[in-house]
Amino acid sequence: MVTKEELIEKGYDYEDLEMEPPSDQLFVRTGEDGDDLVPVNGLVYELSERDGSVLNYGEYADGLPHGISVDFHPNGQVKQTHTHFHGPIHGEQHQRDKEGRLVFWRVYEYGHELKYKRWDESGELIEEKTEPDESQLTMIKQSREFYQKHMEQNKSVNA
Repeated sequence: MVTKEELIEKGYDYEDLEMEPPSDQLFVRTGEDGDDLVPVNGLVYELSERDGSVLNYGEYADGLPHGISVDFHPNGQVKQTHTHFHGPIHGEQHQRDKEGRLVFWRVYEYGHELKYKRWDESGELIEEKTEPDESQLTMIKQSREFYQKHMEQNKSVNA
């Protein structure tokens, strides 16, 4: 976890950034007159207007969510953690209640939900999905191919 002080020192306040549709990339203004837009690389955070507490923070690369993302309940407890891969959620997502108990767990691949578990307040498992349904498999395959191609292109550009 990153402290509020570290976020303010090293990160970008979401309110100071600009978003460019339709890509939803985040940009920071640079240059002498602030007229150059550069995609955000690093931490982005959002503070509560009411009390200044941290509402959420996340890692960005080239203006897109890439890495860990954390949301908080008003009482300061972690509400949700997940990771992104060049935009979409990718990997595990954990949601917790205000007391910190795990209430929902999901696994994503390039933005597509693969499986999940949901628990009630007493910790009893009440719902579970163990694998993607048939209709999702084609979309997941297309996403895998897209991101593999994207990664290969980036390797050749950076070589």
